[in-house]
Amino acid sequence: MNKVCCGPGYASPIEAINAPREKLLYTIAIYTGTGIQKPDYLATVDVDPDSPTYSQVIHRLEMPGIGDDVAKIFNTSRCTL
Repeated sequence: MNKVCCGPGYASPIEAINAPREKLLYTIAIYTGTGIQKPDYLATVDVDPDSPTYSQVIHRLEMPGIGDDVAKIFNTSRCTL
């Protein structure tokens, strides 16, 4: 069976291993259970070892309000991002 990849990403793990290294990482940052009353956010992290901001959060996209469930947003939307 010859399956054609039609979306973002790589056709195989070997293709991903041989691809150029990622320079940015996107992750969610949640305050649930911390006692901090601030909106959750999507963090952009610099993962380029040659960058002066390597391993730092370089941008935060805050959710509109405190208690917005950013994890649920990404779980239900991951197929459409």
